Amino acid sequence: MPVLDTVVLFGAADPKDPHHEKSTFHLTHLIQPGFYLASFALFEFDIVMKSRGMSYRERMVRHALLARDHPATTSRVKALSPQVLYLTTRIEGEEKVDYFDAGVAAEAQALDGNVISTDSVFDRISGVRRVW
Repeated sequence: MPVLDTVVLFGAADPKDPHHEKSTFHLTHLIQPGFYLASFALFEFDIVMKSRGMSYRERMVRHALLARDHPATTSRVKALSPQVLYLTTRIEGEEKVDYFDAGVAAEAQALDGNVISTDSVFDRISGVRRVW
């Protein structure tokens, strides 16, 4: 049951992104059983857009387009749980991983350990296997 990382969202949102086609392909898998979008990925997607100076309206448009173009992103998201937050803090602290990457990794560990991403940080996290 792989979880999709934030890079999939950014790749799908930008037709000029070198990973656009593959990201879009991965988002289509959300309709299949066992594929999920990481909650942390959605949260990071919005925070990064905000930090890049996008207005709230621009961010609203991006979220609306994501939901329109990939409706499964509105329902195939795993809810955060104390278990995931525990794993997140452990990975962040013990494995020295960025908070959002630690969160995505924790969500993957809580399922089957697979994360769909181009981010090589997942290659060094125990119990996580990066798939692209």
